[in-house]
Amino acid sequence: MKELTDEQILEHLRNDTILRNNQLSMLVKLLNSLKENTVLAIDGAWGSGKTVFVKQLLMLSDSAIQDYDHNTLDKAAINLLREKQKTFYFNAWEYDYLGDALSAMLLKLIAGDDKSLNVASIKRAVSIINISAGLKNLTHDFIDIDNKTRKSDLVKAVKDQVNRHDAVNEFIDKLKGDSERLIFVIDELDRCRPSFAVELLEVAKHYFMRDDVTFIITTNINQLSHTIKKYYGSDFDGYAYLNKFFDFTFGLRKVSIEVYTRSVLDWVEGNMIVNGVAFDAIEYYGFEMREINSYYSSLRLVSRFLTRNNNWSEDQYPIQFVFVPLALALKIKDDSLYEQFTSSKGEGILRDFAVSSYGTLRYAERLVHEDRSSLSQEEMKEKAVDALIVEYKKLFTPEGRRRSGENLQDFREAIALIGLYTTVSTESDER
Repeated sequence: MKELTDEQILEHLRNDTILRNNQLSMLVKLLNSLKENTVLAIDGAWGSGKTVFVKQLLMLSDSAIQDYDHNTLDKAAINLLREKQKTFYFNAWEYDYLGDALSAMLLKLIAGDDKSLNVASIKRAVSIINISAGLKNLTHDFIDIDNKTRKSDLVKAVKDQVNRHDAVNEFIDKLKGDSERLIFVIDELDRCRPSFAVELLEVAKHYFMRDDVTFIITTNINQLSHTIKKYYGSDFDGYAYLNKFFDFTFGLRKVSIEVYTRSVLDWVEGNMIVNGVAFDAIEYYGFEMREINSYYSSLRLVSRFLTRNNNWSEDQYPIQFVFVPLALALKIKDDSLYEQFTSSKGEGILRDFAVSSYGTLRYAERLVHEDRSSLSQEEMKEKAVDALIVEYKKLFTPEGRRRSGENLQDFREAIALIGLYTTVSTESDER
């Protein structure tokens, strides 16, 4: 699944389709109020839209972008941000293959399109990177004293470290130019190697501790605390470390599944039943934004594959309308549940899902062939779910497999297309 493009992210900002513009506006006002060195954490679960959020902040800081929702964003605050502060973005995960976090940040800044950097500034930054040779990991000892046997060597190492601090400060001044403050956005920190993640935090603390610098770090606080604990040892308190490091934690509100699904994503072409069941699955399993994107991408692919031959009869529709959308959702959310569902052991999974899912129930009612006029609402629900369970069990009986024929084979092949493994296999046919 491809990440959202910058054009799509800007469109969400313009129309506030994920209802986070109010939080963006609050963050802009907070940034404008800062007068000292501050480290802000943008906390959210994996796939909750942290990258989208900070990229929208970067767009708001860009004077070239004028077309945005003025009803949910404070124009005066945005103009003040653009006038007084300069913002830089650093995707930590893309650079964690490098051994030195400070060098990685400087390389990204050098490679950027910042017109305030002249040749002399770039040469100075390169000299900072070169100074890193002979220095020990920042998170333990700044200077490799273990291998310094002579006083002169130790003094030189200390001077190198001081020079490095001075050089970083000089480089920051060049970056800042006429702006009053710099904002460094560090994204995807919780996806980095533990050593690189910790070193990057220490770099921010030791080299950028200036009153005119703000750090915004997107992460999952819970995951990052485990990363830190893994790095320092099982007895180390990762939460306490982060509490001392972050000055303010900005928790992202959970995106409305209904708003995001219905307003942002394309539906599976021409099939409202599949779309209804898919929405049920997204809501039931509490998908985050990235999971929703991945789910719909996969569902569109498998639906096109399933319908390529147009050979489906009405009694085989439950495979296409219910079992495929549910199987994909299970694979994304919980692989063990997926294995149960695709190996004849998913009756309980299907029942629990169906009784809580409006769109799925509405379709399952079509499978009830007796007179409905005498049934209460609860009786109708029970019979609809039972009818759906009967169709599910047919997948694993010789007669059911014979009747499903090519459609069952299409189901297996379509699941395999998107890299999924199912135990509904030819092996069971041979028994």
